[in-house]
Amino acid sequence: MVCVYCANGNGKALVDLANGTSNSEPDKMDEKDRKKVERWKPYAIVKLSVSGKIYVTLRKTLTFFPDTMLGSEEIEQYWNEDLGLYYFNRHRGVFNAILFFYQSRGIFRAPTNVEPDIIKEEMEFFKIDLMALLGVADPNAEDELEIKMTLREKLHTFLVDPQYSRAALYWSFADMLAIVASIIMLVAESVPSAAQYFEDPEKSDVYYFLYSVEILVNGFFTVDFLLKLISWPKPWLFFKSPLNFLDFMAILPFYMELIAMMTSSGSSAGGKFVVLRICRTSRVVRIFRFARHSKELLVVMKVVSGASKEFAMLAMLIMVFVLLFGTLLYYSEMGYDSGYNSIPLGCWWAIVTVTTVGYGDLAPQSTIGRLIGSIAVVLGIVILALPMTVIVSKFNESYGDVKRTTEREQLKNVRAHAIANGAIY
Repeated sequence: MVCVYCANGNGKALVDLANGTSNSEPDKMDEKDRKKVERWKPYAIVKLSVSGKIYVTLRKTLTFFPDTMLGSEEIEQYWNEDLGLYYFNRHRGVFNAILFFYQSRGIFRAPTNVEPDIIKEEMEFFKIDLMALLGVADPNAEDELEIKMTLREKLHTFLVDPQYSRAALYWSFADMLAIVASIIMLVAESVPSAAQYFEDPEKSDVYYFLYSVEILVNGFFTVDFLLKLISWPKPWLFFKSPLNFLDFMAILPFYMELIAMMTSSGSSAGGKFVVLRICRTSRVVRIFRFARHSKELLVVMKVVSGASKEFAMLAMLIMVFVLLFGTLLYYSEMGYDSGYNSIPLGCWWAIVTVTTVGYGDLAPQSTIGRLIGSIAVVLGIVILALPMTVIVSKFNESYGDVKRTTEREQLKNVRAHAIANGAIY
């Protein structure tokens, strides 16, 4: 029970907020107390002014959550007798979502045009703790909500959500170990002193151990891939996800290498060698499997995807710059032994120049060539700097959108837990 107390210090509750009744005799209340009693009746109209904007609602709408500031007696300290309303000098945009939270009895829709830190500050001011109000101690707790899922849905959740169960966490950990082992073997294979252990089984017994590890790792990746394909909600859209396509590319080189080794003959050794080189090079895509285990990396990928138009604009500018100055330099260096034997070589010099790398492997020798090079250096800095401000702005905007979307999903999960527990309806 939440009550509003009299200012005269008699120790008795003036208004019972549960039913809006008065606990004081009418003839003993002054005019101020009488108005307070009227304000706290369940169907009394409540006016709130937030930075000059007036909001009107019912008292029972606010008292549905009595542990919040608006639903408890704490709101009385913001009562303005002259204006006849409650006045708050707070963020108006966030208050729209806060009032809707009361009206909908538990649905909070965070405004997309407000920074999360501001939303958090306003929620703390009005004492709205979503998890506590909706009766959820931990939205990620396994025993908080029992969801009826089919075996296929359970398998899918097991594979994509490490927090689903202890076994899912172990599976995710094994996947990370397999990725690390695969990358270490890929790097070690390129070291001259260690290459013999990977190529010639007659020179070292270590070859069989390393090859067994390679089979074990690829076997794990294959089982994981097939289980994801089987349990995917819409298998025909499985490869629409970039991460699923990368999983497929991570296991494909191993089987291509096996086929090349089994089908090649002595006359086709050269073709076999080319296929093996391509397969071994392709194994580097396995590092992208780490994206599944890093929410931050997934957010960056989504942000880059959201700013694709801006990146395309930068690529177009650089391409035009490279072709222009690469061609000019090629023709200006004709007759000089400076190494610019073709336009592609001139474009290579232009790329190195515009990115301010400057290898120094090619340098113009003619006066006109050096003049063109000087202009290219200055314009290269400008070409990179101008679009970068737009890209950074778009990147921040996309990053904020992704974060707000993630927070809204978390709030939906909190509300789902609360409904299942009967905390709200």
